[in-house]
Amino acid sequence: MKNSQLFPFERNRYYAGKVLTSTDFVAEQLYMNNKRRFMNNIMYGFGVVCGLNVINLDDMSILIESGVAIDGVGREIVVDSSVVKKLSTLEGFDQLSVGKASLCIRYKETEVHPVYCVSNRTVESATQDYECNRIEEGYELYLVKEASGEAVPFEIDDEFLYEETILDNEDFLLKLRIPVAVPKGKAVKLVIEVLKKTNHPVSLSFHALFQMPVFTDPNGRHELEIDLPSLELAEGETICYDYWVNAEVTDLTETNLIARKEQIQIISGDHMVEVDKDISIKLQLETVSPEELATREIGKMNLEMRNIHQLNDQIKLAEINFINMGASLIVESIKEHGIKKYIATPGETYHRSRYLSYFKSPEKRLLQQFMGRDIPNVSDAVSSPVKMTSGRVEIPLRVNMKKGSVCYSEEIMHGLGRGNVYVAVGLEDQSQDVHFNKTMQNTIYGNASLFENSINMELETAVKVMNDKGSFQIAVKLLGGQKSIIVAVNWVAIKFDLEDTVDAGFEDMRIVAENPTVRLGAGDNYFFEVHFENMQPCKLSYELTEAGSGEISDDGVYTAPSREGVYEIRIYCTDQPKVSTYVYAIVSK
Repeated sequence: MKNSQLFPFERNRYYAGKVLTSTDFVAEQLYMNNKRRFMNNIMYGFGVVCGLNVINLDDMSILIESGVAIDGVGREIVVDSSVVKKLSTLEGFDQLSVGKASLCIRYKETEVHPVYCVSNRTVESATQDYECNRIEEGYELYLVKEASGEAVPFEIDDEFLYEETILDNEDFLLKLRIPVAVPKGKAVKLVIEVLKKTNHPVSLSFHALFQMPVFTDPNGRHELEIDLPSLELAEGETICYDYWVNAEVTDLTETNLIARKEQIQIISGDHMVEVDKDISIKLQLETVSPEELATREIGKMNLEMRNIHQLNDQIKLAEINFINMGASLIVESIKEHGIKKYIATPGETYHRSRYLSYFKSPEKRLLQQFMGRDIPNVSDAVSSPVKMTSGRVEIPLRVNMKKGSVCYSEEIMHGLGRGNVYVAVGLEDQSQDVHFNKTMQNTIYGNASLFENSINMELETAVKVMNDKGSFQIAVKLLGGQKSIIVAVNWVAIKFDLEDTVDAGFEDMRIVAENPTVRLGAGDNYFFEVHFENMQPCKLSYELTEAGSGEISDDGVYTAPSREGVYEIRIYCTDQPKVSTYVYAIVSK
């Protein structure tokens, strides 16, 4: 079914005295069917909904289990019971010679139930006495030949993926994929995919070093090293390698991944493949979640794009490998994994979530892949840089105190040891709650006068922390009339373990460049990788120390000028400009 047969949707308009013919009734059916199939196509896509498993019974027979599929036009294909088929009876078998073929299923309509035609006035059917009274919606199975030696096309139907062809020669197709837009602070997957196009006995080796100003590898470096040594694949075989990198939280809205041609090495067979250009990938940085990003990017695909991908009446069920026995072909193996495309339907949400509950959560599994190690449970994280204690103390007041008088608590040991400790104090109060009809215990921190009728006395508090002794003292000042001789105070003490950064003086903080001096050609790009000494990684800024010395982006990618010379670049901490270093680019033609 083509697009022109679907749009625009037309339905019958009924009016008094309208003469209904078979054309009108056909239009009624087409409208309802096309609307339903259109929604199937838009909401579900195409593929197998359930079942339709293929089982090898013997050398020439297969069993297809019952199931349901939706084709690219949105038509439902229902196999109501398991069926056994001899491959030799299927369409397409006569064209097979050797190798492999795809077993496919497609929608088929058959006219059934012939009845006597009482009145048939059409010229074409004037001599016919019978017409079929029903149309049966069924299916047919057939075989599609896989041509030997031809490359299987990469199925790229995700419009939000950036794709770079690194190598496309007689034997191999090597591609790189990564999402065009990446959420900040999230891990993202870079995929290297290799396809063997011929049966030539050659291997492939690939090595590249990508510079990533805003991404880090599992070791925290702004570089990603890819090393694929001596890949030996069969004809038509595809293999993928996943590399996880983490996007930093930054103010930038775009960044680059760069692999200079000098840092790319490809060996196909015994020959070194010449790399004549750098790989430069520009990516967008987003502040949305991966779920929001995926929903937005997929939703941007217009109707024409969807129809290009989905207007297909063929559903692949399996790939069958044959062996030529001279007089006949026999089945060697049947492959379904990676061939059959399934549709995730809303009705299966409960079963799918229950099944997934037996595995680790996607977020945790993703982080494990990124870090390369197990993640402890929350209960395992017993060591924390924040320590806290709390307590209660009653401070006695003098009898007949005047407004403005001050009383002090005894010295209180907070138990967090020596050092700078923050202590917050709150006045204890009891009030009658009308909803629960009982006295409720409250603690008020800050200015208690903001809560009407909460505190019996108007008081002001202060705390003196004795860092060297590991203790503190509370002072209470009377702001109004005295109504009690006891003030109950709840306190909370918090200590942050900042010794690592406090003890290391400002003068000991350093930024050190991995390669402080590089040689570049005119127009070449380079990212200066740095590491931090005696300090935590921080946001960096970059500047050229003289005009006409090239360009440098906000994420630190330097572009050499056309003029030869030695050029200086300053790299410094954005929040602490005194912590800086200098790097140099030697530019020659």
